[in-house]
Amino acid sequence: MKHQTVGSNFAWTLTAGLVYALAQWGVLVLYARLGTMEMVGEFALGLAITAPVMLLARMQIRTLQATDARGAYGFEHYLGLLLLTVLGGVVLCCAIAWVAGYSARVSTIIALLALAKGFEALSEAFYGALQKAERMSLIARSLSAKSVLSVVLVGLALWLTGSAILAAVALVLSWATVLFLFDTQAYRREFGERPWRLLWRTPWREQGGRLKSLLGLAYALGITALLSSLRPNVPRYILEAHFGQAELGMYAALAYFTALGGRVVQALGQAVSPRLGRYHAEGDQRRYGRALAGFTGAAGLVGLCAIAGAVLLGRWALTLFYGAAYAQNLPLFVWLMVAAALEYVCVSLQIGLTAARELKAQVVMLAGSIGVVALGSAWWVPSAGPMGAAWALALGWLIELSCSAALTVRAWKRLGVHAVGPAPSGSGGPATPQADAAS
Repeated sequence: MKHQTVGSNFAWTLTAGLVYALAQWGVLVLYARLGTMEMVGEFALGLAITAPVMLLARMQIRTLQATDARGAYGFEHYLGLLLLTVLGGVVLCCAIAWVAGYSARVSTIIALLALAKGFEALSEAFYGALQKAERMSLIARSLSAKSVLSVVLVGLALWLTGSAILAAVALVLSWATVLFLFDTQAYRREFGERPWRLLWRTPWREQGGRLKSLLGLAYALGITALLSSLRPNVPRYILEAHFGQAELGMYAALAYFTALGGRVVQALGQAVSPRLGRYHAEGDQRRYGRALAGFTGAAGLVGLCAIAGAVLLGRWALTLFYGAAYAQNLPLFVWLMVAAALEYVCVSLQIGLTAARELKAQVVMLAGSIGVVALGSAWWVPSAGPMGAAWALALGWLIELSCSAALTVRAWKRLGVHAVGPAPSGSGGPATPQADAAS
């Protein structure tokens, strides 16, 4: 099979990813411009609670599905398992809101955002099938439609009613509409099957063992996604608890700028990772090292540009998109970009480690990084507020970057000594969930 060029894969992934990221950011801008800082905080709190839970529910099913070259499981198994875990995730989010004692308004927003993310998660099963068939253009169109519709409907809801709850309802409607009217129809045209009828007609009593087996493969990826999402959200929990939703809203608005650079790094990583996996499987130390060094250098350059942009243009950009009240926090904005620059380099090294199948060590590093961020937040946030949250996040990424660099050097040196056997199916490794962390 002819391999697509890195540039082609990068262009497809980057275009769809940036459109989606810009739309999510656009929704945040609409909250800031048409609502209040407290409304931004409520929205950010809802995302901080629902994102880790729903990422766990998604379990990176799309990655497993797209790399299932032998067809070990059918589409109905992936969609059926997702439906069960998504329902459980929505219920868990509602339970968290109730146990935490949030107001009825905030609890309703959390429940609605969980439902919206549930529809988004179900789309992943369709994306996995289309990606396996190499129909990336259909995925890009779905993401674009979802992006445009969400910005339009949320903007109309905020403009006409000023209600954060109705804005969340608009988000639910937009993502549900794309799932049922676009994704479902795209699957039907490509594969000649009605996906929901296929799901309904499957004899699930006889398929329980298959679902259990698939869950056994997917749960570890779900836990990794959960931990990755907790890292940026732990400081937000502590910040909201000490300073309220207005401060959280300001912090979240500034922090979302970092997601744009993250999309660029992740898109490049998804394009480069198959080659990294192939070079490692062939025992080609030189090409593996050169590819990873080039990728890491590009990620570092994105981070330096983010820091320079924050220093030189930060005040102007914050005033333009959010308003003068947000622009007063330029030092915080710069520190968030410093943390993001560390994140970008760390992510590039982790993609290289995934290609080298250094998986267990990454889980340990991830858990340790979350612990550092939690301790740093508990120490700095009560006294320094949002700035303390940024310091804690930067420290966590710095510790993880140091460990990742050491592991990368070790993996590279091993290639010079031992020949590596054939890579398993999907040697590029699972996609990292950093983009959804803050979404």
